[in-house]
Amino acid sequence: MQLNEVKQLNIPKSPGVYQFLNKQGEIIYIGKAADLRSRVLSYWLKSAAHTPAKHSMLKQIVQIKWIDTESEIEALLLEANLVKKHQPLYNVVLRDDKRFLYIKVSTEDEIPGVFTTRKITKAGKYFGPFTSATAARETLKAIRKIWPYCNARERRKKPCFYYQINLCAGICAGMISRKEYIDKIIKPIILFFEGKKGRVITNYKLQITNYESRIKKGGLKKEERDEFLNKANKLKFDLFNIKKVLEHANIIGLTDKYAADAVELAKVLGLAKVPERIEGYDISNIFGREAVGSMVVFTGGEPEKQEYRKFKIRIGQGQADDVGMLKEVLERRFKRIKGVEFPADDSVAESWPAPDLIIIDGGKAQVNVAVRILKRYKLNIPVIGISKGGGLRSAIASDKLFFPGEKKPLELPLASPALHLLKRVRDEAHRFAINYHRKLRGKEFLKR
Repeated sequence: MQLNEVKQLNIPKSPGVYQFLNKQGEIIYIGKAADLRSRVLSYWLKSAAHTPAKHSMLKQIVQIKWIDTESEIEALLLEANLVKKHQPLYNVVLRDDKRFLYIKVSTEDEIPGVFTTRKITKAGKYFGPFTSATAARETLKAIRKIWPYCNARERRKKPCFYYQINLCAGICAGMISRKEYIDKIIKPIILFFEGKKGRVITNYKLQITNYESRIKKGGLKKEERDEFLNKANKLKFDLFNIKKVLEHANIIGLTDKYAADAVELAKVLGLAKVPERIEGYDISNIFGREAVGSMVVFTGGEPEKQEYRKFKIRIGQGQADDVGMLKEVLERRFKRIKGVEFPADDSVAESWPAPDLIIIDGGKAQVNVAVRILKRYKLNIPVIGISKGGGLRSAIASDKLFFPGEKKPLELPLASPALHLLKRVRDEAHRFAINYHRKLRGKEFLKR
C-alpha cells in the first residue's frame, strides 16, 4: 500500500488494535496504539527508521483492519489476545530472543494474587505475552484501583499496607472471605483480561437492578432497605470508577514515548542505529569500603530489571578509587560477551548479550577507562559519561555528557527526550548501586 491509500482509510484517532494483511488475506502483523490513525500512518512516513524486517513487512501489506477500544489498557490486552490466537509472522520475526512478560492470576493460592512473571507453570491463569514490561506493570497498577487485589502470600494478623490505601480488599487479614474475594475481585479481573469487559459491566448492572427492584417492592425493614441501597450505590460507584480509571490510564502512550526517546537519542548522538539494549553503570562506596558496582539494562527505552547485575568489588577494599573500581566492574562484565577473548583462567560459564550503548555515571576519567577496556577486547560499543556539574545531584544542576576524545562536555536542553532517557538510565544505575551498598553495610554492621 502507498501513503495516499492509507490516508484515505477512515482510521479513527482512538485507542485500539490494527492488523496488516497480505494479498492472501493472512494477518502478518498485529499492533496496538493510543491513536490508531497516527500510529498506522507513521509506518509510511519517510522519516521512519525501519529495520529490514519492517521494510519487508511493509511491501507485503495490501489491507489494513482495525478494532477501536474504549481505553489504552483494553487495546493492550486485545493485542496480546489476538497475537496469541493468530501468531502473525512479523510479530514473531520482530521479537528478539528475550523472555517476555506475562500477567499471572494465581488462582491456586490461598490468597489468589495478580502479578507479572516470565515463567509459565501449570498452575494459575496467564495473560500475554506483553512486549513492554512497563505497559504490563502500569496495567496492574490501574487494575488494582478498580479491583483491589492482594499479593500477600500468607494470612496475617493485620491487613497489609495496601489495605490502608484502599488497594487491597483485606483478605490477608480475614476482612473478607476467600469466596467473596474471588467473586468480587479475582473473577472480574480474569474476565477483563480475557477481553470480556462487557460481561463484567452487565453483571454490575444486573446486581444494581436487582437491589433497586427489591427496594421498590417495599416491605423491607429499614436496616434491609439501607443495606440494599448501600450495595446498589457501591456498585454504581464501581462502574464509575472502572470508566474513570480506564480513561486516564496512559499505558501505550507511555511506552511509545520511551521507544521514541531511544530514537531521539540515536539522532542526537549520531549513533549508527537506535540502541535497543542500553547498559548503565555506577559505583557506590564509603571511603572505598563495602564498595559495589551496578549494571542496569534498558531495552526499547524501558528498564529490564531481570537483566540487572550487581558486583561486589574484589580489589582492595578501602584502597582503590572509583575509576579503579569501575575498571574491575567493566572487565568482569565484558568478559561475558560471547566471542571476546580472555585469559584461559578467566573463563565464564554464562554469556550476556552485548549492549548497543554504554552509559556511565561519571566524567572524562570514567569514560576513558571504559574506552581502554573496550579497545583491549576489540569491542566497538559507544560510551557516554553523564555527570552533574561539581558532583551535584540536585535537579537544578545541569547534566554534562562526556564523549571519548572530546575535551568539552555536551549540555542538552532540559526538555530533550534524549537527555530524559540518559538520566533515567544513570539514575537507575545509581539507585541500584546505592541499594546494594546499603545492604552490604547493614550486614557488616551486624557482624560487629
